[in-house]
Amino acid sequence: MAREEDTAAILRLVRTVHAGAHPELNEAYWNWRYLSHTTFRAQIVIAEHDGQPIGIQPMAVFDWQWCKDRFRGAMYTGVMTHPNHRRRGVFRTLVRCANDNAAQCGAHFSMTLPNDASLPGFLGSGEWRYPGLIPLYLKVFKETSFPHSQLASFSERLMMWCARPVFRKRCVMQETNGLDYALAESMDDEIESVFDHYAEECRALMIRRTAAFWNWRYASHPESIYRTWLVKRNHRMMGAVVVSVKTTPRFDIGMIIDLVAQGGVPVIRGLLGKAEEDLRSRGIRLVTCQATTSPLQTALREEGYRRLPAWLIRKRFHFVYRPTGIGGPRDLPDVIPGWHLMFSDSDNA
Repeated sequence: MAREEDTAAILRLVRTVHAGAHPELNEAYWNWRYLSHTTFRAQIVIAEHDGQPIGIQPMAVFDWQWCKDRFRGAMYTGVMTHPNHRRRGVFRTLVRCANDNAAQCGAHFSMTLPNDASLPGFLGSGEWRYPGLIPLYLKVFKETSFPHSQLASFSERLMMWCARPVFRKRCVMQETNGLDYALAESMDDEIESVFDHYAEECRALMIRRTAAFWNWRYASHPESIYRTWLVKRNHRMMGAVVVSVKTTPRFDIGMIIDLVAQGGVPVIRGLLGKAEEDLRSRGIRLVTCQATTSPLQTALREEGYRRLPAWLIRKRFHFVYRPTGIGGPRDLPDVIPGWHLMFSDSDNA
């Protein structure tokens, strides 16, 4: 396992693998994402050659919940192998060691979200189950007008031309009276009651959105890239939504990162509307959201979001999981709607 004193050498590996493409993966990010002094601190499996790291696989164990049943699941993120040591079994060895460690930590399963290039490596082992691709929903505001020279693909031109008829709301939202919104710099324990309601409504296996998780995942990020909006009714918390902005060479993209709510689709739609208002105020004209479960998908469709076909998605997130052999309260779901997955779980922002 990697130690804190290995951080400098690991960051050199990161820069070599990414060739400087992701300057945000710096020491501050590394300390926050993997070495925080919280229950979310990761364990990092490391492969070395001549005393230098040639591969890493960070692994963090989270508390998960399915309705009222509790699980523990290990999430793998940020696996990488030095370019000079690829196709030599380093990737498989790292994952195998992480699998063993997940079981030792008491996790019921391991999960990760491989890209197109990494997916065959997981499926080729015969140990990982593949429920499928995580659905991506998108909305382009009707006033969007990108300079033609900046449009890099037919799909982007198509979205601009079709924005007005395609992305309009399907129905007028009802039951919005009495909902008050406010930005939050941190989260208190009231979110946990909201989460319990949301877990029951979604009926899917998800990371527990506790106050501790929320404050670590969003409030303590070193670059402050997230905004959390709370919604209350009569001073009672009804839900929260997290938004962020991803900068690309062509234009900035708004992202709905995370969301929990009690009160059904109307409250979810209210939070989506507040997220859209926030992003519009920052000049964003294109918003994306990952959604696997029925209530959020319904709310997105009613708000005018459309699910993109797989062939249109450039950066796709597949979902795979592997039971560790430790028995849980019940069998793990084998289809995508049985899991609640959003950008917060893919660490994409």
